[in-house]
Amino acid sequence: MSSHDVSLSTTEPVALPAPKPGGRWMLGAKLAVTIAVLGFLASSADWSGVLARIAGADPAWLAAGFLAKILAAVCAGERWRDSLRAAGERVSHGLALRLMFTGLFFGQVLPGALGGDVVRGWLTYRGGLSSSAVVLALVMDRLLALVGCIALLFVGLPHLVAAAPPAVAWAGPFAAFLLLGGLVAGIQADRIPLPSFARRPPVLALQAQVARLRAALLSRAALSGLLHSVVVHVCTVAAVVAYARALALPVTVADAVAVVPMTIFAAALPLSLNGWGVREGAFVAGFALYGLGAAEALVLSLMIGLSVTLSSLPGGLFWLGLSGRRKARSGAFGTFP
Repeated sequence: MSSHDVSLSTTEPVALPAPKPGGRWMLGAKLAVTIAVLGFLASSADWSGVLARIAGADPAWLAAGFLAKILAAVCAGERWRDSLRAAGERVSHGLALRLMFTGLFFGQVLPGALGGDVVRGWLTYRGGLSSSAVVLALVMDRLLALVGCIALLFVGLPHLVAAAPPAVAWAGPFAAFLLLGGLVAGIQADRIPLPSFARRPPVLALQAQVARLRAALLSRAALSGLLHSVVVHVCTVAAVVAYARALALPVTVADAVAVVPMTIFAAALPLSLNGWGVREGAFVAGFALYGLGAAEALVLSLMIGLSVTLSSLPGGLFWLGLSGRRKARSGAFGTFP
C-alpha cells in the first residue's frame, strides 16, 4: 500500500465539482415528497399529550442520544479511513474524521446538488490521493454501510417476525438477499469470458476495477470497516432508545433493533431530502407494530433527523480550513493540522 502526506491547509479555497444538470428539478421533487409525507403524518397523528412529553423530556437521556449520533459520525469517519486503506491509500484518523464530517455537512445543506459522498471524495482526491483509489473507496464505503445495516437487520429479525405479518417481516430480508446476491455476482464480472470484439479498453478497465473491488472487499481493512459500519448503526439504535427514554416512550432495545434497520433502508432511497419524510413514515409504520402511537413515533424520528443535522455542523467549521492544494507524496501518514 502507498502512503500519502495529505494535509489540508487554509492557503487556497477548494472548488467543489459542478452540480449535475437537472439538479434543481430533482431537488424540487424531493422537497415535494418530503413536505407531502411529513404533512400527511403530522395531520393524521393524535398530538394530545405529545407536547407535554417533549416539554418534560429528560435532558440526560437527550444528551445521551445526541452523543450516540456524534459517535456514529466518528465511526463513519473510521469506516472511510478503512475504505481508503482497502483501496491502497492511507490517511490519518484525524483527517478521515474531518473529511467525513465535511461530507456529512454538505450532504445536509446541499442535498439536491452535491451529495456528501461526492464532496468527501472530491476533497480526498484534491488532498493528493489517486482518483481511482478514491472512487474505489467510495464504493467500498457504501457497500460496507449497506452490509453493516443488513447484519443488524438479521439480528432484529426474530423480534420483527414475532410482531409483523410475514409479508412485512420478510420483505427486508428478501431485499437484503437480493442485494447480497447481486453484489456477489457483480464482483465476479471480471471473470466472465468475453468475445474478442468486446475486449475494448473501457471494458477491460471496468473489469480491472471489479477485480480491485473484490480484492479490497476481502482485505483486513474491509473487515475493520464492516465492524465500524455495524457500530454506526448500533449507535443509531442507541440514540433511538435514548430519545425514547427521554420522552418516556415504551420502546425497548429489541423494538429499536427490529425497526431501525428498515428505516435506514427507507431513508437511503433517493426519494426525499436526506430521507426526511420517508424515514418518518418508516418509523411510524415500524413502531406501530409495538404499540407506539403515530405522533410519538413521528417525534422520535424527527429527533433522530435533527440530531443528524446538528451533529454534522462541525463539518462546516472543518470546511473553512480545507484547501485544494495537492501535496507531494511521501512515506508518512496524512496529518491533522
